Amino acid sequence: MELKAKATFDGIDISEIRKMNALAGPDTINLGIGQLPNDLPPALAEQGGEAFAAGKTRYTPNPGMAELRELVARYHGEKCGKTISADQVVICNGAEGALWNILFTYLEAGDEVLIPEIAFTVYETITKMQGAVPRFYRDVASLDALITEKTKFVVINSPNNPTGQILPVEDIRTLARLAEERGFYLISDEIYSELYLDGEAPASPLTYTDRVIVVDGISKRAAATGLRIGWTVSPLAVTKPMVISNQYITSCASSVSQFAALRSLDGSSDGFVADVRADLTAKRDFAYEQLSSMEGIKVEKPLGAFYIFPDISAFGTSKEVALKILDRADLLTIPGLAFGTGGDRFIRISYAVDEADLRTAMERLKELFATWSDNES
Repeated sequence: MELKAKATFDGIDISEIRKMNALAGPDTINLGIGQLPNDLPPALAEQGGEAFAAGKTRYTPNPGMAELRELVARYHGEKCGKTISADQVVICNGAEGALWNILFTYLEAGDEVLIPEIAFTVYETITKMQGAVPRFYRDVASLDALITEKTKFVVINSPNNPTGQILPVEDIRTLARLAEERGFYLISDEIYSELYLDGEAPASPLTYTDRVIVVDGISKRAAATGLRIGWTVSPLAVTKPMVISNQYITSCASSVSQFAALRSLDGSSDGFVADVRADLTAKRDFAYEQLSSMEGIKVEKPLGAFYIFPDISAFGTSKEVALKILDRADLLTIPGLAFGTGGDRFIRISYAVDEADLRTAMERLKELFATWSDNES
């Protein structure tokens, strides 16, 4: 008998983001990768090295090291003005591991998950892999009409990947009220929450309701995507089944990475994050100014994360444009289609690159778009 993946894998493939990144050549300027170019904050690197040298490479408790969970609980408690227990925290293998843990634990066939129309496709993909149904909403105002008795979760991601936009606090309050009134839970993906660029941190729905599972981690704020440390924060009754899932999925997150992550939450890396924000703000402003000056391009200024999402529909579909940019300018961007059909008018550009590369990239884009019709093959 031929071995086949289960039916819920039908139509699921490696993400378009990974496929595009695989096309990069050795000299390609990569504007498609979702990570900071910085080295680890020195305190994290030192702590991780010391942990490894000291042989701290054994299992930790299934939900994670107590000391790390205490720091996570304190961080989110201070941010939201609530008392949060370490027992409400589960340390996972990155934010994607946290999302898998939630959806694997709680979704049943036929459940519905409401997802932003333009969003990181992991929410849709994992939902489908559990046999549940992803549905899509354009904005918070349109949500109420889409909620049914089958709605188990509503996903938000603020700052957003790929748009870089931040949900207004009024929308967060509305979401909290709807969760209370309609009985669903919010999944609030806050992985970019420390990378806000105009002085005001994004609001978390945890401030306004307990019907929320927060997803966060150190990957983006600490230039630590490879350490794979994320977490969930949720009511204790919601957390307990996810601890069981975490055991059988992964036993525990990497012990060395957990030790390193302590220095992302104890104040040791606050200066690093502040410097990153300042650097990203300058790069955001430059990229926005350059793209705004290109004829045929429409763009909104992002407020957080490190992405800008220009409308390139005057030149073709997102895949056509991204492939031509790669071929003619040796720049890797991500087609907006990678974030849902609503994104097909756009490409995602990460400005979290070296300044010289960003300047070169903008010069190449300006020249390419100015001569677009001359370059038609």
